[in-house]
Amino acid sequence: MSDIDAIRPVPRDGSVPLPLSSAQERLWFMQQLQPGMLAYQFQAKIEFTGTLDPEVLAAALTEVVRRHEVYRTTFADGPDGPVQVVHPPYRVELPVEDLREAGAAAEAEVIRAAVAAEIPVDRLPLVHWRLLRTSDERHVLLHLEHHLVHDGWGFNLFVDELCALYRAFAAGEPSPLPEPEVQFADFAVWQRSWLDGPEAEAQLAYWREQLAGVPYFLDLATDRPRVPKRRFTGDAPRFTVPAELADAARALAARERVPLFSVMFAAFQVLLAGWSGQDDFCVATGMAARTRPEVDGMFGMLVNTVALRADLRGDPSFRELLGRVRKTTFGALQHQELPFDRVVAALRPPRVRGRQPMCEVLFAFHDSPSRPVRIPGLEVEVTPGVSNGSAKFDLNVIAIPRAEQTIGQRDRATTQAVEFIWEYDRDLFDAGTVARAAARYERLLAAVTAAPETRISALTGDGRQQEDEK
Repeated sequence: MSDIDAIRPVPRDGSVPLPLSSAQERLWFMQQLQPGMLAYQFQAKIEFTGTLDPEVLAAALTEVVRRHEVYRTTFADGPDGPVQVVHPPYRVELPVEDLREAGAAAEAEVIRAAVAAEIPVDRLPLVHWRLLRTSDERHVLLHLEHHLVHDGWGFNLFVDELCALYRAFAAGEPSPLPEPEVQFADFAVWQRSWLDGPEAEAQLAYWREQLAGVPYFLDLATDRPRVPKRRFTGDAPRFTVPAELADAARALAARERVPLFSVMFAAFQVLLAGWSGQDDFCVATGMAARTRPEVDGMFGMLVNTVALRADLRGDPSFRELLGRVRKTTFGALQHQELPFDRVVAALRPPRVRGRQPMCEVLFAFHDSPSRPVRIPGLEVEVTPGVSNGSAKFDLNVIAIPRAEQTIGQRDRATTQAVEFIWEYDRDLFDAGTVARAAARYERLLAAVTAAPETRISALTGDGRQQEDEK
């Protein structure tokens, strides 16, 4: 491995400035332009059922903060641009808020108020925790953090570490976790060097070719005209594709030798084609960008947005579209490290107030199914993506496989439904419009899994019924 490939620790004595990563820098500038914006804050609930020891939980959180610098980092405007400021470890205070006599409505109100609070990026903490006791046997840990220190992969790592530390500390044992070799600030320094190297240039050449000639905007039919300045207000209803239909999609994916993502993403492209009348456009997705072993266990915002071209030209069959999606996705996986802002800067799309070129609609797929985590004496259930009334994109659809019981089928004790979060911009769409889109998507998925040879033109007519269904 060459020097440019290796991520190494850098001094923390001030001799080396700690820049933001490219993705962090983009968010930091957006936050400066839109003070008070909540769109880039993340919220989750972690429910503990059983006998929880709050002091042990606080000790586990304190150890997480000690282990991972990014959880005790703030962001400041330095002379040469924004910088990361790493603070010493601190003890996490976790007082129990007793809601046992308050009821479910009071719990919901506490959560609503908590997720609606702004997290300033220039002072600690950028990760907040609140522990609610709702009954003798149930506690809810609210986890609130800014995307400057968060991505979905890192949150899953956090849950794993928290449970491992709780188990150890509850048993009177030391931490079982190895010390991190590098921290997120080391990655940010490394990334700056990598962006000046030949690999980044080769990835940029790929994206130039892949996105040549694609329309910069996807023009979905909206309920209201766009405004010049976005407010980032939204909602995030959840809809579930039943396990039987999800299993049919998995079976099609297996026959076509593609991941489940490809089937569900291709069906989403068909939905958008009918909604917009376009057969060539981009849909953004998030990729982990964890292609080096040093960052496998790293907390922080490593995820990168990539623009996947949806090519439905020539009226292909759904099976043919799947082949196109497979090729496009594979290429993106091989070139996922180049920051999205570098791609946009190179393509130089027109700047239109209130619009984000090439990534106004996003489709994300969490291919690690969410299932309860067990600790002796406790059952742990995680609910990520609790809405705070904001929206980052026009439409941001997140698919999350969920384990569920299948009654009366011994050979299939559990199957996996797929839950979808449909986050949408309330200034553009009504709730009913999004609900109808989710229902159309489910019908499309049923149609293409039953008859993958169907031509796209025979499928997009369902989308054109939108106005008639209102």
